[in-house]
Amino acid sequence: MKSKNQIPEDSDVKDIRELEKVGEDAKFSLNGATLYGINAVIGSGIFLLPKDIYKDLGPASLVAMLLDVFLVLMLAVCFAEVSGYFNKNGGAFQYAKTAFGDFVGFNVGILGWFVTIVAWAAMAAGFAKLLIQTFPSLEGKNTIISILLVTFLSIINSTGIKTSKVFTITITIAKIIPIIAFTLVTVFFIKHGIKVGHFTPFLQLSPGMTLSKAAASTSLTVFYAFIGFEALPVVAGEMRNPKKNVPKAIIGSISLVSLFYFMIIAGTIAMLGTGILQSNAPVQDAFVQMIGPAGKWIISIGALISIAGLNMGDSLMIPRYGASISDEGLLPKIIAKQNKKGAPFVAIIFSGIVTIGFLLSGSFEQLAELSVVFRFFQYIPTALAVIWLRNKDMDNEPVFKLPFGPVIPVISIIVSIWMVAAANPVNLIAGLIGVVITSTMYFLFIKGKKMGTDSDSDSDDVDPA
Repeated sequence: MKSKNQIPEDSDVKDIRELEKVGEDAKFSLNGATLYGINAVIGSGIFLLPKDIYKDLGPASLVAMLLDVFLVLMLAVCFAEVSGYFNKNGGAFQYAKTAFGDFVGFNVGILGWFVTIVAWAAMAAGFAKLLIQTFPSLEGKNTIISILLVTFLSIINSTGIKTSKVFTITITIAKIIPIIAFTLVTVFFIKHGIKVGHFTPFLQLSPGMTLSKAAASTSLTVFYAFIGFEALPVVAGEMRNPKKNVPKAIIGSISLVSLFYFMIIAGTIAMLGTGILQSNAPVQDAFVQMIGPAGKWIISIGALISIAGLNMGDSLMIPRYGASISDEGLLPKIIAKQNKKGAPFVAIIFSGIVTIGFLLSGSFEQLAELSVVFRFFQYIPTALAVIWLRNKDMDNEPVFKLPFGPVIPVISIIVSIWMVAAANPVNLIAGLIGVVITSTMYFLFIKGKKMGTDSDSDSDDVDPA
């Protein structure tokens, strides 16, 4: 028979379970996580890239795109395997820290956080630019539009994951509707492109370019369009059953994005041929030829929604990246502090302020180009972590495991180094400077603090007698 004193305890347990259920329901399902992954990759870039993709190889750029899809998928499946060991936020930072220790983890985490904040500033500025192109009456208000967007999304994010989830899924569905429409219509116009000769000759090298150089240049351009796939594991803690769902969502989202990208480029070539090189908005122009004047507005609004979705994804992921570093004791604990909705509000405020600072500085466009190089400081350690974590005594085995032993991670590392080597040498030097700065920060602020803590612990263990 239960005493009266036991009733409140049982009620409390029931309330806690109900709260946990509500919290779990608020998280991303597999479908929601896949949409988040699509949203994290597809931005306005693919609507602007066909000209750059086409110029060095002509229609043969489609082969380079398929090759790039294969390379991106290899990197993505490395993330997919290692994500299976973790239930919490952090992505590449968590993987590097677990596999190689605090020093490597700190470098990957801080550089990764810096990269994502810079990228958000660039995306916010890109949204303002695209909005003004669509509505010229807003000319001259670029900075204020960008700041208002960052502020608005930070407020949305601080209301908790449920609101952010609904907003993210809604905007992702809205952004892929015009892309799906373009993809479906393209199926009926590929034959037209072949008939009028827009795919012949298939290889059209630009003057002064060798095949290998043109392929490398085109692949690098296409690769930029896929950047963002690594964002999904960063918010693993906001997903249901992340060990199982994150790998599936990574592979599913990249596969769908790859299909969309291929069809967008193929459809644009089919309709415009070499005319792509004379067009400032090739995808819009191609869709106009397919369905009439409405095509331009459909793609323009789609591009605007698309970049808005990227901003939403950044506002959700970036603070949680910083909070995950704090949770591991490599940044002040206050950064991970949460509000009643479970949102890391201090990290949200800090990330928003720094992003606005970059917007006000006006230097973010140069930093955005640099950020691409810094992203490989996440890709390479993650591919290495696949090999290391397999030989480490982990609590569980990942649901998804790569075949062929270390072959895919090793190829992914080689590909990443090739991509970095193709970058501007100035950016490579800046990347190395970034590593030196973060390494110095670690030894000054983290290593020294840990040594002091260890010394205090040793003193406490000494028997005064």
